Amino acid sequence: MNRKFSSYQVGDTVNILGYKETEFSEKTQYLVKSSFQNIHVNTDRIDLIDDDFTFWENQWFQHRARDVQNNGWHSSNRDLLHIDAMEFFEEVKQNNLVFEDEVLYDYLYQLIFKIHPSHLIKDKNRIVHLAIIKSTEPTYFSFDNGMIILTTGAISLAKNESDIVKMLSECLANTVLDHNLVNLNQAIKAENRARTWGTITTLASSAVMAYGNAKNGTYYNFDDALTLGLAASYLTAENMQRIGANYNDEQNRLVKSVAAQYWKEHKDQYSTSDKQVMAILSNAVSYTAWQEFYSKNYEYALLLAEQIENMGMATEDEYLLLSKLYRRLGNDLDTNLQALAYLKDARAMALETMVDLDLEEGMIYLRMEDFKNAKASFLKYRENLIAMQNANATMPKTDLKYINQLLRRFNMYEDNKNVSALD
Repeated sequence: MNRKFSSYQVGDTVNILGYKETEFSEKTQYLVKSSFQNIHVNTDRIDLIDDDFTFWENQWFQHRARDVQNNGWHSSNRDLLHIDAMEFFEEVKQNNLVFEDEVLYDYLYQLIFKIHPSHLIKDKNRIVHLAIIKSTEPTYFSFDNGMIILTTGAISLAKNESDIVKMLSECLANTVLDHNLVNLNQAIKAENRARTWGTITTLASSAVMAYGNAKNGTYYNFDDALTLGLAASYLTAENMQRIGANYNDEQNRLVKSVAAQYWKEHKDQYSTSDKQVMAILSNAVSYTAWQEFYSKNYEYALLLAEQIENMGMATEDEYLLLSKLYRRLGNDLDTNLQALAYLKDARAMALETMVDLDLEEGMIYLRMEDFKNAKASFLKYRENLIAMQNANATMPKTDLKYINQLLRRFNMYEDNKNVSALD
């Protein structure tokens, strides 16, 4: 103490339990433990023995310490939120909705270690960890136990390291400020909480169809991607409310303010170039582009695919997607020729057979009424499907049936001297 107050004398040591801003002035006060009752004292009356707090310790001390002192840790409710986090992760994992990319995860964890290098201030020892969900929803949130959830859709919106750091900082602010717990306590009081993960039907997600068929050696019929909406069923407002992550306007304003303050104070620590960041994020951006394509959001899918191409980072997957998008979005000669050029680029980069290139090429030639080349492409596609069928007897035969029907109806079988019945 540097000034006398209550029963304390100058030089006395006091325990500080919390911190708050006064309602009618810009002054701040500490909540101090007293013999009779806890009292608020202006900060200029107390010299801190150890004020070497981290940024996040200061945030917790300012916004949460007082409530914890008055009401405790609410450990039972925190345990419910921890169970929810683990159940959520297990459900999306079982449904093949967790996006895997070791380089991306490593980069994000490097950022997390910079942003919040220590344990969280919770009733139990918790550290920050991360999961990325395959979803076009541009969503990011966190659980009380420190698990941050990012979607591929949210990651695809980032243009630089600042965007990613602010996203992670907002998630951390919600966790540090106990927003999930506060919202859960209110939900329990309103008696509207229900355990609902089990009501979401467990399906084998085919979202993986939309990315990299050549990488896993299995051919997928992309147009059968019927469960792309599965991830969205885990991200509904009802489920976000259940886990306390349906943050209100006041909470959103506060975390954005905290994240902006963090960036202002620490931005000199971050120096990864925009191009390097884009390289790290590119798989997630590509995946989102494929998802948008199968959701028929062609213009946005094109924007994302061209973003990768313009950075000089396109692979065979992006070139195939660009060809498909050009075919969907136009039908003039220049558009069709550009679509074929993208397929040529894809073939040059592919390390193994990508059967979908032949089908796509045949479709473009067919619309250009170049029936000779269309026939050659379709026959090659059929030949590769048969080879894959022979190598994997359990592979679905729907695609082989489709190409057989197409060849028959357009009179393009090998034993037919006529190129097309359309002549």
